[in-house]
Amino acid sequence: MLDTGSVKKPIPADDPAMATETETHQQKSIQQKPIVVEDPDKTRFVKQTPAGSAASSAPAEAISLEGVTIKDRYILETKIGSGGMSDIYRARDLFLEHAGVKENHVAIKVLQQQFVNQPEALQLLLQEAHKTQQLSHPNIVRVFDVDSDQDKYFIVMEYLDGESLDQVIKRYKPKGLTLAATLKLLEQIASALIHAHKVGIVHADLKPANIMVDRAGQVKILDFGVAHRLQLNHDIYAAEQAAHNAPLSGYTPAYASIDLLAGKVPSVADDTFSFACLAYELLTSKHPFDRVPADKAQEQKKQASKPAHLSYPQWLALNKALNFNTSDRNTDINKLLSSLQAKLWKPALLAGIVTVAVLGLSYQIQSQETLVQEVQNEQSQSEQKNRDLMALANASAKDFLAYLPELERHEPIIRAGLLRLQTEKVLGYFERQIDDVITDRQYEYPDYPKIVNLLTQARSLYPDSYFLITLSNDMARSRQTAIDVLRSQLANLLINQKYQPEDEAMDPYKIVQNLHRIDAAYQIKPDRAESDAFAAAFAQASAAQDPVALEQLIDIGNLLFANTEQSQGLIAQGNKLKNAVAAMSAYRQALAKGEAPKFPYAAASLFYQTAFAQLENRLTGSSKADDIDKVYDSLQRYTQLVPADFVPYSQLRKQLADKYLSLGSEQLSARKVKEAARQMRRANELMSNP
Repeated sequence: MLDTGSVKKPIPADDPAMATETETHQQKSIQQKPIVVEDPDKTRFVKQTPAGSAASSAPAEAISLEGVTIKDRYILETKIGSGGMSDIYRARDLFLEHAGVKENHVAIKVLQQQFVNQPEALQLLLQEAHKTQQLSHPNIVRVFDVDSDQDKYFIVMEYLDGESLDQVIKRYKPKGLTLAATLKLLEQIASALIHAHKVGIVHADLKPANIMVDRAGQVKILDFGVAHRLQLNHDIYAAEQAAHNAPLSGYTPAYASIDLLAGKVPSVADDTFSFACLAYELLTSKHPFDRVPADKAQEQKKQASKPAHLSYPQWLALNKALNFNTSDRNTDINKLLSSLQAKLWKPALLAGIVTVAVLGLSYQIQSQETLVQEVQNEQSQSEQKNRDLMALANASAKDFLAYLPELERHEPIIRAGLLRLQTEKVLGYFERQIDDVITDRQYEYPDYPKIVNLLTQARSLYPDSYFLITLSNDMARSRQTAIDVLRSQLANLLINQKYQPEDEAMDPYKIVQNLHRIDAAYQIKPDRAESDAFAAAFAQASAAQDPVALEQLIDIGNLLFANTEQSQGLIAQGNKLKNAVAAMSAYRQALAKGEAPKFPYAAASLFYQTAFAQLENRLTGSSKADDIDKVYDSLQRYTQLVPADFVPYSQLRKQLADKYLSLGSEQLSARKVKEAARQMRRANELMSNP
């Protein structure tokens, strides 16, 4: 793997690898003025504006957002880049940090203050984010989200901890990288470009400063914000504030083809020219035309010389890709890469042939036919093994992963080499598997444990993959967002005492099921407001002796409130009555439906036990007519709730009748005839059938 050096601090603000938004140059459509190219390595833009249009006003003084937290989630730590319309910050993602994720840094691209009042600002941000998200690829910088927070519009991207290809080239001066090291980089760059071309997007500004290499040697192409959808699309964040509807063309002179320099619509052939310049510069640490733009180099009849690392067939292929004329240029990046890779197999093949020849000669000298036969057998087996390994190197990711356990018996270097060759296929396979889980509409939320399992499998194969680390962080962020949304919905239901299951609408049970499906280890801890609402609802249902409400409260209590100190007593009380409450609830609901259910005497005895015991105690302690009447009034409410032969009810009626007779006798003795007559009537009423 290419040694990319150790990077222990953020990339400085003037590093073009992160601050890719550069100054804009304008030409008026009528009075065109030539652009003086002061630095052929800087991205140049040409914008067509009507003659006589007002010049852009000077940009407002930049306001640093360092230390600011946006969306209660991202702390902007350090500004690492700045451009015409936006600033880029290294930020810490608090969701990932709280989830225990070590790789919790992201890059935040924030629209500058002077542009936030433009109505189209958020739309422009959405367009750039969407364009890069369309290019989901391990070697293209990932965009996670686009959002706004009051007057701050921003894009969340992966944070790249490494160095630009520019810095790599400088580090390997004056001889350049080896062919093997160069190909490791070119393979990744080519893979990204080929992917972009397949979806109809041309980069149009490919250069070393727009390519990053992380610590693991993984390449990331930046600045697809200035890419072209095979037509003229410009980087809206490198544009000036005025003349927004004017077309804008972006390129870097030292790496631009003649067609780009002439202002033609970018095409795949232009990316091929830039790619060839990159390849040459990696191999030699020199630009093929001494950094002279292609049109000037053609005028000066400059010609690149063959890099020492290349064979003549390889140089012919690369030189053809560097041709100034598009019609004479090799425009297929894949074919160019194959031509450069061709030599890599030859030394191994040659070494094999020499080894076989030497072994054959040795055994001929020894004249041991048996050993010769054994060697021939071993040679045949070795050749078959090599054919099998080559077939495995070209197999589909699914077949390769199925055979992977068999590779354990091979030498680690063979297994590592095959894994390296299969990197793009295998990572793509896992990414597709994860996409299938995410898009599965069987459930409302993705099966995140399954996603975690897939990522764990992938990272066991590629533990240093920045792509997998980023994808893991992305999934962790998505899962945390889903948990936060569901927990907020649950809080709303609990505080509003909505505990009952629903057929269609969201209810606490569905939310808990979703939360545990997202994270089986997630613990729901009700807060004080939720616990207070539960206690109040339980007290109200108990006082009303409402078995339906109590049944719901017991169920939701056991599900959510069993471990809260404030609710443990209530839940213990409810669980003692759980079966009785369930029976009474079923009885009440059947009555409500117009049915004629059998009264659950045993369950009712337990359910009403406390209530009738309290009435009996009140009756025993009463001596005045008013107190006895209150017990009578309380008993009357049960007339519609229980049958007349319900023992606690019938016994209390008899006790109450005796109490009225006793009181009436006392009043007769005191010659209170009228009052005594009332008590006697009440006693007769209670002793008759209710």
